[in-house]
Amino acid sequence: MAARKQTRNVRGGQRRVNSESSERNYVRYYVDGTAVRRLDEQETEEHQRKRARHRVSRKTLENRKRAMSFGIGYIFFLTAVCIASVYFCIHYLQLRSALINQNETIASMQSTLSQLTEDNDALYRSTMASVSMDDVRQTALSKLGLHYATESQISYYNADDESYVRQYTDINGK
Repeated sequence: MAARKQTRNVRGGQRRVNSESSERNYVRYYVDGTAVRRLDEQETEEHQRKRARHRVSRKTLENRKRAMSFGIGYIFFLTAVCIASVYFCIHYLQLRSALINQNETIASMQSTLSQLTEDNDALYRSTMASVSMDDVRQTALSKLGLHYATESQISYYNADDESYVRQYTDINGK
C-alpha cells in the first residue's frame, strides 16, 4: 500500500498525518492577505538575505576597527586643538569686553566734553553781555590812567615778502 498523506484543517494552520506511521508532523502557517506562507521558510530566507548583506570581509572589519580607534597622537592633537580653541575664544571675549568698555568711556568723555563746551559758551556769552566796550574804555581812561596813542608813538613797517614780523627788541630803542 502506498504511503498516503492526509491533510486536516487545524486551528492556526494545517496538520499533516502520515497514514502509515503514527508520527505526526506539525507545520506552522501564517496568513498574509490571501496568500498562506510557511513561517520557517520565510524566516530562513530573511536570515540568509541579512547575512548576505552583512557579510563583510576580514580586511574591511580590520579597517573599521582601526578607523574607530584613536591613537595616542591623535588624542594629543585633538586635546591641543581644543585647548587652543578655548584659549582663543576666551582671549577674543576679553578683547571684545575691553573694546566695549573703551567705547563706553569714549562716549562718556564725549558727552562730558560737549557739556563743558556748552557751559563755556554760555559763560562767555553772559560775560560778553554783561560788559560793554564803553565801560571798559571809561575804566581804562579814568581809573587806570591810560590814554590813546599819539602819532609819534606809532611806528609803521613795510613787509616785502608778506610774512609776519617778530620783534626781539624795542623798535625805537626804548
